[in-house]
Amino acid sequence: MCSVDYFDCLPDALLLLIFNKLQDAKSLTKCLLVSKRFSSLIPLTDTIFISIPPLRQHQLKPNTGSYVNTLRLLFRNLLLKPLGCFHQIMAPKSATRSYDSSYCQPNGVLKNFKETKSLHLELPSHGDELGSGSGGASFLKWKAEFGSNLKTCIILGATSCQTSNKFSSSSFCLRQKQEECMEETLTDDELKLRVIWTISCLIAASTRHYLFKQILADHPIPKLQRVLISDAKKQGKFYVGKDELGELRNSVNSEQETLESSSMERTPFPELSMKLWYLPMLELPESGYVMRGATLVLIRPVDGIIEQSSSTDIIVGSLDSEGDDGKAFSEAAREMIKVKKSYLMTMSSF
Repeated sequence: MCSVDYFDCLPDALLLLIFNKLQDAKSLTKCLLVSKRFSSLIPLTDTIFISIPPLRQHQLKPNTGSYVNTLRLLFRNLLLKPLGCFHQIMAPKSATRSYDSSYCQPNGVLKNFKETKSLHLELPSHGDELGSGSGGASFLKWKAEFGSNLKTCIILGATSCQTSNKFSSSSFCLRQKQEECMEETLTDDELKLRVIWTISCLIAASTRHYLFKQILADHPIPKLQRVLISDAKKQGKFYVGKDELGELRNSVNSEQETLESSSMERTPFPELSMKLWYLPMLELPESGYVMRGATLVLIRPVDGIIEQSSSTDIIVGSLDSEGDDGKAFSEAAREMIKVKKSYLMTMSSF
């Protein structure tokens, strides 16, 4: 009686569907060794997830810094200089590196996949660089969309974020207090704190943009249509869509020499427009959280001036792609843009 390998009976299209659901590059690379059939099909996988492991202690360089060092420098500048002097805030090379970019290059893995259309890179987290160390933010999330430079960045932060009891008798009191706080304004110290949150998130986003430009320079990935770079704690998301990828490829080709000789391992920002909403207290009934000091910031290049009519569309459109892991982020942002009072600022290039 001969045995039948039913797995071999599966059509190639179904196997490819399975591989695309698997996504994990490490697992897919191991599958290359299973059989000749697997070895011929896996390079055709179009959805890839690469998790970059954290550096071991002996791999860390003495000059490798963290966002905490950057924040200390920024905070010192903000205390000593007016808010209009953003162009003088320049993070040194050692202060912008939360990881060794040469170690993080996934090009060797990507060479195994010829048909990649969707790429998700997950960077290691290093403590609470943008959390409690960022001037007291217990909740801080951001999403930045790039082309050759920043398109939009949405940041949501809070000084505290706790679960709420939906059945508590205090729920009504929370909503009443939230309504009473709608017109409260930020003090100068609170505004400086939000500026530090904002700059820390922007530096994180621009570092990821620089990293991805290096990847494109070494490995063009011609069929790529979507890129997401997140971190292990899902704090920040860097996103590039299909149209923006074409723009980014052109800029990488024209900036090849600059990329190789750059001493600053992040992408510089042009002059930016910022719109900020603030609520001392925000209740999120769907997610089950209560935020204090809730702050929403929308950032765009100054040539794309933020209007009241368009800011809502920009934020809602960006949050539509958020999954279950971004439920609280989406709900809070949608509630924050209902606040009538907002702050408008301009940030010089840095």
